[in-house]
Amino acid sequence: MADIYRGMDTRQQLRPFQRLMRTLAAGPEVWRGPVLPWLAPAAIAVVTVLICLPFLLVEVPPLVDLPGHMGAAAIESASPGSPLSQYWGFRWMFTLNLGGGVLMKLIGAPFGVLAAGWWSTVLATGLFAFGGLYCARVLNPKGGYAAPFALMFVYTFPLLTGFLNYILAAGLSLAAFAAAVQLEDKPRHRALMLMAVQPVALLSHAIGGILLPLLVGSYWLGRLIDERPERIDRAALVAMAKRLWIACWPLVAALVTIAIWKIASAGHGAHSVLKWRWDQKAWSFVLTLRDQSLALDLATTAACFALIALGWLFGARWSWKQGLPALAVGLLFVIIPSDIDGSAFVDVRLLPVAAMLALGLQDWSRAPGKRARAIALAGAALLGVRLVVTAASFADYADDYNRQLAALDHVRPGSRVLAFVQHSCLEESWRSTRTDHLASLAGLYRQAWVNDNWAVPGLDMVKPRFRPGRFYVADPSEFVWSPACSGGRLRTVTTALRHAPIDMVDYVWLIDTGLPHNADPRLRLVWQDGRSLLFEVRPLGFSNWRLSQL
Repeated sequence: MADIYRGMDTRQQLRPFQRLMRTLAAGPEVWRGPVLPWLAPAAIAVVTVLICLPFLLVEVPPLVDLPGHMGAAAIESASPGSPLSQYWGFRWMFTLNLGGGVLMKLIGAPFGVLAAGWWSTVLATGLFAFGGLYCARVLNPKGGYAAPFALMFVYTFPLLTGFLNYILAAGLSLAAFAAAVQLEDKPRHRALMLMAVQPVALLSHAIGGILLPLLVGSYWLGRLIDERPERIDRAALVAMAKRLWIACWPLVAALVTIAIWKIASAGHGAHSVLKWRWDQKAWSFVLTLRDQSLALDLATTAACFALIALGWLFGARWSWKQGLPALAVGLLFVIIPSDIDGSAFVDVRLLPVAAMLALGLQDWSRAPGKRARAIALAGAALLGVRLVVTAASFADYADDYNRQLAALDHVRPGSRVLAFVQHSCLEESWRSTRTDHLASLAGLYRQAWVNDNWAVPGLDMVKPRFRPGRFYVADPSEFVWSPACSGGRLRTVTTALRHAPIDMVDYVWLIDTGLPHNADPRLRLVWQDGRSLLFEVRPLGFSNWRLSQL
């Protein structure tokens, strides 16, 4: 894919973006139509493609959790005689976390797991961006001047962390919400669409799927408030309740899906654990747009949230039907637990959706024309800068991934690899290395066992069969921290190796950790690239560990 993109003429690469910018710079008569030019169907298609262009520069999208999804897909697709089938089992189950896995299965069957990982990510990202623009087109066709600012929240924490199931479900929910509003005059088609899409969205991801009934219900409640009669008596309340029921009864499909899931998941071993992390909720306003540049990301964050909070001073407005969906998602972000049954960062996934809706549905149609146009142009320019930075970072991540994965050339197929990766933190760098789950690709490329796969009972479908040690079977056993991140409280690579079941594995793979302080005679260095090293385990004999300075 990268070769195809690099082979294109530069003018061909920029032509869609140039056409869009010419439209934005056109005279006021273009801006006065029934729909703003960038919310026309063709423009939405072009912008969606532009949003996905950085993926053309990579083979494995540099999203933190994606290699873990691909590792699980490799286990699921392994033949009975494969070493992966000896090390792991895989059992499909009825759970509200299936979106990426099912999509990878459908794509991977004919094209392979590597292509499935790439295409699944691109489709989920495109659907998420399309859903946000589609909502703006349907609910705010003349006032969506802040839509470029809304698109800043595509490449945010949930996507860059690789929450593929959530992004897929959230994009589907946004698109279905906009379609439900558009199909208002066709109640039968609308009801059938909602009843069909809700189970699919919820099965893709519980939190992403629950957005659909939340958005539809809050929109209709807001619409009733907008259209309320001057005098509200009992008859008026009954009439409003009847309208709300007629509009929202198809949402019962979500309740039925959740009930079936609860019955099917009984006895799977999951324990109900709920945790609220209020500091995490507060920090998410700063970290949601964290990417490559501290200055650029904080400036973008400040611009977006200032536009939401202070846009009314410059003429922006929301009606209840436009503002209540964003407010409802924002309230859910506040009240929902941060950790639910082994799934972390549940709450912070919602903030980008709330911000996207607040900006995309912010109505600038009654603001002075030049001011609204300046908002759109400033947003388009900032979005363009961020996309260029994202594309450049993808190219850098691709080079880093290739260097790290070169270690697997020295691993025998079917081996057992104990991996440790240094977890990055803000104290060291604003830019994340995104190598947290890179070790999972050992299963894809070498059919090797690695201690990086997810195996939470009742949540994940991967079942460990090979257990070298109690705490070295699955994620998060691979994580170690530098002294700058841990402050001496969390384990370092030296501590991890001291207690690791080295005699039970064939290789020890250290990703960006540097050499441990103490040499182990059982380890023979077979590969090194900077701070990353691969050791072959030799239970007997002497080690030729190379104690060179990094």
